[in-house]
Amino acid sequence: MCGIAGIIKNNKRTIADNVNSVNNMLSVLNKRGPDDSGVFSDNVCVLGQTRLSIIDLDTGHQPMKDNTHNITITFNGEIYNYQELRKDLEKKGYVFSTKSDTEVILKTYIEYGANCPKYLDGMFAFVIWNSDTKKLFAARDRFGKKPLYYTLHEGQFIFASEIKALFKIGIRGTIDYGAIDNYLSLMYIPPWKSVYSNIHVLPPAHILLYINGDVKIKKYWSLQNKLINIQYQNAKKKINELINKAVRKRLIADVEIGALLSGGVDSTLVTERAQQHVTKPIKTFSVSYTGHSSDESKYAQRASETIGTDHHTLETPCVSIEELTKVIEYMDEPHADSSNFPQHLVSLLASSKVKVALSGDGADELFMGYGWYWKYWNTRKIVQLKNFFFSTPFKEYIKNISVFTKDERKKIWKNPDVVNENFIPKEIEQEKNLLKKINLFDILVYLPGQLLSKIDRTSMMHSLEIRSPFLDTELAEFVYNIPTEYKMNKHKGKIILKDILSDSMSKEFVYRRKQGFGAPVQEWIKEKDIAQYILDLFNKDTEIYKFLKKDEVINIIERFYKGQKELYYKVWSLVCLEIWMKANSKYHE
Repeated sequence: MCGIAGIIKNNKRTIADNVNSVNNMLSVLNKRGPDDSGVFSDNVCVLGQTRLSIIDLDTGHQPMKDNTHNITITFNGEIYNYQELRKDLEKKGYVFSTKSDTEVILKTYIEYGANCPKYLDGMFAFVIWNSDTKKLFAARDRFGKKPLYYTLHEGQFIFASEIKALFKIGIRGTIDYGAIDNYLSLMYIPPWKSVYSNIHVLPPAHILLYINGDVKIKKYWSLQNKLINIQYQNAKKKINELINKAVRKRLIADVEIGALLSGGVDSTLVTERAQQHVTKPIKTFSVSYTGHSSDESKYAQRASETIGTDHHTLETPCVSIEELTKVIEYMDEPHADSSNFPQHLVSLLASSKVKVALSGDGADELFMGYGWYWKYWNTRKIVQLKNFFFSTPFKEYIKNISVFTKDERKKIWKNPDVVNENFIPKEIEQEKNLLKKINLFDILVYLPGQLLSKIDRTSMMHSLEIRSPFLDTELAEFVYNIPTEYKMNKHKGKIILKDILSDSMSKEFVYRRKQGFGAPVQEWIKEKDIAQYILDLFNKDTEIYKFLKKDEVINIIERFYKGQKELYYKVWSLVCLEIWMKANSKYHE
């Protein structure tokens, strides 16, 4: 895993200036790649990279120039099928100078041009510069595991893995209040937006071409509706095979690989399959919320004992304001997932033992594991009738997942004109099937916007690479198109996945009530020190009062502490937003 950055210069800047700027950007990306760093420059372009060495430790230095063509790459990620691609390319006459997956991307680009990402199986964000044609090509993986931000600033194209690298060289962000409104609804910024109107994100599954000051973006992949007519047992067997294959591919490395083991279905299944492919106990990691109801560490321990791993647990009695602030500051954009803090802690623990860890992320989205999939069918008939005439099931779903509803946001904003619901892509709006509609929202919006951004930042804080087998392309495309009833019914989700795990784990373990990996936020913010911190925070002239109504914010805080416990996510979202604004306001225009 790595941090990448670069600048395509204008006529006013010298290359020496831009080399200095790229080195400054790399200095704040060093956690993403503490093992090595490098800079490439020609008379127009400067590329930089900080490297976390995982594959080809000796000859994988970047940026990497091709051995036959005048093109250079800076790359963040891992390509799992690079060995197969290399063999195919060698048959076509290509000669390689290294054993790295980076060089395979270069040769794949030479062979297939802008279509090259379609051949890559992995997680990636990369930029290739052609010194002859002066063209820049960039691409991001299908699900958005690895980030890539860019801006056009003073006639220059500037990019980096994280926004903080852009701020390091003097770029200032212009707040997009429409994106802040999306955050108040979702607790995150939609994955095709940035919180800044002048800083952009390359969306998942997209390529970018920059030529002579012009930026063009195109989508290269999407999930297709191709219903697979297959019997349940055959589907179960096929998924079993695909999970095994996905895990095996993600065990390729020249360093030790561990696993994040929460004790849930997804992480347990991934860990079990990983252990089957290695000869010694793999190191596994979990977090324990001492004394809290959401503590699942006993299940992680049980899974470890059954599978035979070398398990490590970090106990955390309460959130620390200092640690919470550290995580929120590192996130670059407003983000209020309750698992940000435990993900930071488990990454800290894992990084003390390994450089790479597997995770179970993506299973809930692909196998319909969330309660909202069957919520509508279990509502009273009178509510269904009301929805039929006055709303739609999808609108009710959006209302259900929103922290602040549209009406509540209009009430809290000083300028209610910024309120919007521009976080639903066209392909979701055009989908007619309700379950597919919700499923697509989870995969295209929630997964990259909330989960994958959290995993990338909290793991990279500690120079840890996370690999997610459930987000294997072949597995995802298959699962998306098996009959819905294999994944969920009116009472439960992840049916076929739980069935697979129940072949090796007890029914009581597999079919217990779902808890998720969130932190006990409601309990934490009621504790005396945290509560006082929050009350003090909002009784001052805070940053968010520049655009939100102070009396409305205080009203929410006070009602929560007077007993309206259902407001806890509103309080948490406002706390995270204020901490983020306070940390980043110095970078804002």
